[in-house]
Amino acid sequence: MRIFKSLGLAFAMYSKIPMPRIYWSKENMRYTMCFFPLVGAVIGGVLMLWFTVCLRLGINNACFAGVAAAIPVIVTGGIHADGFIDTSDALASYGSKQKKLEILSDPHVGAFGIISAVMYYMIYFGFLNEVTIYGEVAMIGLGFVMSRALCAIEVTLMRTAKNTGLLYEMSSAMNRPATLTVTILMLAACGFVMIVLSPFIGGAVLFLLILMLLYYKFFVAKKIGGITGDTCGYFIQMCELITVIVIVIGGRLA
Repeated sequence: MRIFKSLGLAFAMYSKIPMPRIYWSKENMRYTMCFFPLVGAVIGGVLMLWFTVCLRLGINNACFAGVAAAIPVIVTGGIHADGFIDTSDALASYGSKQKKLEILSDPHVGAFGIISAVMYYMIYFGFLNEVTIYGEVAMIGLGFVMSRALCAIEVTLMRTAKNTGLLYEMSSAMNRPATLTVTILMLAACGFVMIVLSPFIGGAVLFLLILMLLYYKFFVAKKIGGITGDTCGYFIQMCELITVIVIVIGGRLA
C-alpha cells in the first residue's frame, strides 16, 4: 500500500494529473523518487499521441512543434520551467552562495530568467520543428524518462543546499538504495532502447546526458552549495533540450 502512496505522491508533486489525496508523511515519501521517471513516461506518451494526431490530420510541423514544446509544461504544471528560470537568475548573479540561494527563494522573476526562458523555448521549438518521424519522437519521449531518472540519481548522491524545503524533506525520507537501483535500471533500459533505435544517436544522447550530470554536480551545485528543487528543474530542462538537439542533428548526420 505504501508503494502506491509513493506513486501517487510522485504524480501529485511533479505533475498536474489529478491524484487521490495522500498524506505527506516520511513513510509515504520513501519511494516517491523511484516513480518520478514515470511522469516523464506520461509526457512521452502524450507527445507520441499528439504526433500521431498531427500525421492523421495533416497538421504542419510548426503547429506540432509549438504544442509539443508546451506538453511538458502542461503535464507538469511548469514546476521544472519555474526552477530553470530561477536557477538561470541565480547563476547569472555575481553574488555569494547565500545570495544565489536568496535569489532562488525570491518569488519575483529577474531579467536573466526571462531572457533564458525565451532563448530556451526558441531553441526548443526550432529543433522540434525538424522532428518528422516516429523514431525521433519515440527517442524524445525516452529522454523525458531519462532526465528524471538522472535527476533522481543526483538527489540520492548529492547533498541539498538547504535544510528546509520540499527537496530536503524528500531527500531525508527517501530509501536511497532502492531509489538508486530503480532509477539506474530505468535509465539503462531507456538508454538501451534508444541505442537499439539508433546506435549513433542513442549513444550520443546517453553520453551527453551523463556529461550534463557531471556539469551539474561540479558547476551548478558547487556555485550554489548543493542542490535545490529549482536546480533540479534546471537540470531536467537542460537534459530535455540536449536530447532534442542531439536527436535532430544526429538524425541528419546519420
